[in-house]
Amino acid sequence: MAAGEPGDLGGYYFRFLPQKTFQSLSTPETTSRLRQWSMLGRIKVQAFGFDQTFQAYRKDDFVMAFFKDPNVIPNLKLLSDSSGQWITLGFASGRLRKI
Repeated sequence: MAAGEPGDLGGYYFRFLPQKTFQSLSTPETTSRLRQWSMLGRIKVQAFGFDQTFQAYRKDDFVMAFFKDPNVIPNLKLLSDSSGQWITLGFASGRLRKI
């Protein structure tokens, strides 16, 4: 089975949804609150689709599959502690392996 196909990580398959927007984050009230807590520009929301019904008793499998999924790794953005720049999970994982 090829990487990224359903079944290789417990049957879970995720897909990145870059076109998904979150209008609630750009309302004046939300922007004001984010600015108040110094989070404006330091928070990102990303969407990923999932091909199965979520089952709470498999939550640990779900989380592990999400962070190992080949569609998540190159797309999930993280804020770097050292540089303050947005990097992808794949970049962060690659750096950790080099250390």
